[in-house]
Amino acid sequence: MNPFLCLLALPGSSKHRCYSIGYGNRSLDEFLKMLLNNGITDLVDIRRYPQSTFEDFNRESLEKVLPKNGIRYVHCENVGGMRDSAYIEYMNTDEFRGGFEKLMDLIVKVNETGGRIVLMCAEKSPKGCHRHYLSNKLEENSIEVIHLVEPGQMSLFKFCE
Repeated sequence: MNPFLCLLALPGSSKHRCYSIGYGNRSLDEFLKMLLNNGITDLVDIRRYPQSTFEDFNRESLEKVLPKNGIRYVHCENVGGMRDSAYIEYMNTDEFRGGFEKLMDLIVKVNETGGRIVLMCAEKSPKGCHRHYLSNKLEENSIEVIHLVEPGQMSLFKFCE
């Protein structure tokens, strides 16, 4: 068994929930279909720099296309990766804590209004992304994180420290 994985808690084990997705090499159509099939109402871009080699996933493009599909776009730079130090070290900074608090507030607000929120980054798999560490932190704060991996498939695991 992979030491970084353990079984996901049963649904309903936490009050609030968020999803996680990476666009990887997906087309914009495939990406949108995954969001819509999972009832996503709010997307939080957790990339420090919201630009991509795939123009469809640049901030400016997402700010236009997501609302046309009933999805609100929010950029949350302070929880983004690509830091001078290791991400796990960055998580101990005031900058991260402030961004994390805002993210937590947004997740709770979206959940309490009946919406579904997803955290988006570039890497398709959360295992190779800072979403791994962010997911742990959210789960420590009673937020269930469901990773959208492939169309029709959600992760059956969560990350453990």
